[in-house]
This record gives sequence, structure tokens and C-alpha cells, in this order.
Amino acid sequence: MKSTRHTLDDIATALGLSPNTVSRALRGRDGVSERTRQLVLSEAVKVGYVIPQQHPTTGVDTIAVTVPSATHTFAAQLLAAIESGVRAAGYSLDLYATEELPEQEQQIAEQIIASRPSGVIAIPVQGRSHPWAAVQAAGIPVVATTREIAESPTDFIGVDSEAGSYAAARHLIGSGAKRILSIDENLAISTVEARKSGIRRALEEPPHATVDFADVQTRRFENTGPQWRAHEAFLIVNDRLSEDRTYDAVITGDDFFALGALKALQESGRRVPEEVMVVGYGGLPFAEWVSPALSTVDLPATLVGELAVATLLQRVAGASGPRIRRLIRPELKVRASSAVLAERTT
Repeated sequence: MKSTRHTLDDIATALGLSPNTVSRALRGRDGVSERTRQLVLSEAVKVGYVIPQQHPTTGVDTIAVTVPSATHTFAAQLLAAIESGVRAAGYSLDLYATEELPEQEQQIAEQIIASRPSGVIAIPVQGRSHPWAAVQAAGIPVVATTREIAESPTDFIGVDSEAGSYAAARHLIGSGAKRILSIDENLAISTVEARKSGIRRALEEPPHATVDFADVQTRRFENTGPQWRAHEAFLIVNDRLSEDRTYDAVITGDDFFALGALKALQESGRRVPEEVMVVGYGGLPFAEWVSPALSTVDLPATLVGELAVATLLQRVAGASGPRIRRLIRPELKVRASSAVLAERTT
């Protein structure tokens, strides 16, 4: 028989208290009488509710965060926003790196259950199975970000990657592109597939164009050095040009890939954007400083991080209700690398 997961709301209903009072009692905060605190603790033990623990050194409640790697550019930006929000709310932060390995994610989840933080913000690995159901069953709220947890009631805050790539592809087609080269990493995660889906959707609408998809070998399983390398995209574009394939636009799944594409095109004598337009993805700071300035899909990492923290804190405070799912639309920033031209070179 499946066990029932008890929440703060269950304890609050049983005792006739507010979820906020129950939360404060469980964490030893001020504003709760000793009698009420004991009633709440007794009820929590009775129903098997997992009481969040304080950090062993700081003595404050903790929030756990899992990311693929600290060197992943978007994850680093996201983490900065999460850390700021978590600390502003009076929590300590425990950081775990999964390195895209399901077995490592499983071990991390077990550590989290043992340490009992107040909640978790996770970028899931998206393997065949996920360990986060067990974390939630232990009474620890989980908010997924960047990638959803399939077939799970877990709250999710992320970027609308499909909309971002769709906007970039329609911009290129509207600027006269007829044949597009798309460069992205070959990692089986929802964000990569969403980017490809956005490009395919853009191609279905008039005026029509064609696309060639080229995969860059992912480096996310390497725990040293940068994961994004412009060199791979440089080689792909060089190879395609050496095969006499003609493209009038390149769209990439990362700004670093766009750097490699720009260098390959320039070394081959192709003018950007007169002959080949280029659009990146990520909105990294260097984009406006390269020559020509790089058009890119600017990702709202800070906003996603802030919303993930706000959503988790609501659950930590005992808020119930339906699953929260929010996709934040990124902004296409058009610069010189894909400027609209009055005449296109044929």
C-alpha cells in the first residue's frame, strides 16, 4: 500500500492552526508558544512528517540546490540569483553538482533526504528515472528549474526554449534566409529538443526555408574545463563549407558555438551578415563586443532563479494547491550579425 505524504497543511488542519504557525513551530522560530510548539512536534512525529534540520555549522535552515556543473554558464547565472534569494530569506545554501550522471543524482537525493533541508531547487538529469519522488515523499518540497521532471507533480520554473529558438529562426527567415545550418549539442534533454522544435515550427510557416541540424559532442560529462567550446562549431562550419554546402544563416544552441561559426565564416571569406547571418543563444556578455556584434536569444536566468526561490518558499511555508508551471519567454536581441538587409547576396 502506498504511504501518504503528510504536509504542513495536514498538521495545521489536524491541530486547527495556520500553516505559517506550524512552520514556525517546526523550525523553532519566535512567535509560537511552547505549548503550541510541543503540540505541533508531537503531531509531526505521529504522522511521520520530516522536520527540516538546521545547517550543522551555521545553525540556520538550509535550501539544497542541484546543478549539472558550476562551469555551465546558464547554471552559474541561475545559481547566483538563487543564492541571493535564499540568503535574503534567511536560509543557508547547500550546493550539489550532478555532472549529468543519474547515479550521482541518486546519491545526492539520498544525501538530501538524510540531511533534511527545508527544500530543494533542482536542475534534474532527465534520465530514465528520477529520485525526486522519494525526496518529496520524505516531506521535502522540490522545485524543478530549467528542465521538467517527467510525469511528476513537481513545480517547475523554466525558460521557454521553444519560443526562443522559434523567434530566432523566424527572424532569420524574415531577413531572407533560405537554407539554415543549426548547431547544437547532442544531449538528450528537454531544452535541446525544445530548441530544435522551435526551429522546426518556424520552418512550417511561410516564407519557407530548409534547415540542416548538426550536433556537437556534449562535454557536460567532463568535470574539468569549460563545457562550451567554440572550436567544435568552428570545425562543423569549416567541414560544411569544404563540402561546398551553401547556407545563408547559422543558428546555434549556445553563444560559444556562434563564436566558432563566426570565425569559420570569416576565415573562409564569407561576409557576415551580407552572405551568412548568425544568431546565438544564451545572451552571454561578450555577445555585443565581438565583431560583428552577435545577435542572440537572451535568457532570463535571474528571473527564473528568483521565481524558483519564491515558489519553493511558498511550499516550505506550507502552501498547497495545484502544481505550478511557468515558462519565461526569452528575448531575441538583434545585432549586426543578423541585421535585416535591403538586398541579400544570392
